Amino acid sequence: DRWWASWIDAFDEGSSLNHGWNPPAILLSKTVAGVRPVEPGWTTFEVLPQESFLTSLKVDVPTIKGHVRVQIQKTKKEYTLSLNVPANTKAVVGIPKVPFEKLDAVYANGKAVWRNNEPAGDQKIECMGDKDGFIQFKVGVGNWRFVARGLLPLKTVKVPAHIQREEIPLDSRSWTATASVPDGSFGFTDQKIPIDVSANNALDGDYWTGWRDMTSLQHPGQWFQVDLKELRTFNKIVLDNTWALWDSPNRYTVTISSNGNAWSAPLAQGPGHLGITKITFPCQSARYIRVTQTGSDPKYHWSIYEFSVFNTEPN
Repeated sequence: DRWWASWIDAFDEGSSLNHGWNPPAILLSKTVAGVRPVEPGWTTFEVLPQESFLTSLKVDVPTIKGHVRVQIQKTKKEYTLSLNVPANTKAVVGIPKVPFEKLDAVYANGKAVWRNNEPAGDQKIECMGDKDGFIQFKVGVGNWRFVARGLLPLKTVKVPAHIQREEIPLDSRSWTATASVPDGSFGFTDQKIPIDVSANNALDGDYWTGWRDMTSLQHPGQWFQVDLKELRTFNKIVLDNTWALWDSPNRYTVTISSNGNAWSAPLAQGPGHLGITKITFPCQSARYIRVTQTGSDPKYHWSIYEFSVFNTEPN
């Protein structure tokens, strides 16, 4: 996600191309592995995993009291949760009931602590019972290995990824671009730092740089044109403006030409899509490609930060 503007329906000129710094790590530790503080300063924390279709995971969560390390392994007959509890802390550990078709017993460091739906064995571990979908236990400092035995179907709910043939854009290094307006610039942030938005920026392979029509807002008749320098065969173009998310074309048509003078009937037309607009059509051979704006927008300019051309038909 190369955009972090607030949800006020407005482009933020200070947008970042790298906003997803922390959420993946937080989601894995806090939600999937379920490692969260219960009391201030991690005096008491909980490990209530929600690992869904995962059959193994391992996290290391640094805290003010030391590192909390959790590892989970699942087989068809055992659910194993290993945990270290740092000094001066306590942990609430939960064995989730959801993965089990049948849960027979729970063992902690080799001793039975839950059997036949009730606490059993080691009284050094406080059994908190069946709460919120977990068999919960409170444990003190040290290394713990919980093993829950029963039947785990291990049925995945995750749809297997559809492997697609890699699409590689045509080499654009020799191409040139022009537009219905002269090349220009815009003032970046409140310091009004001039940023070049020339048409050729959309062909440089850099998603930080691009073309913007700063003369007016989106309106019918604007166009952006690429000269491929020779006849090329293609059937797809991609307009990427995720850096300026709301600047997608309101509506567009695509035409082609062999000489830059006589243009075809529209090969494709339709509305733009937020961030990335993918446009496909029957395979064509041409030297020039033109995208023309047919819609209008009362707030936003039109931007293309990367213009890519593809031939997706197998050789």
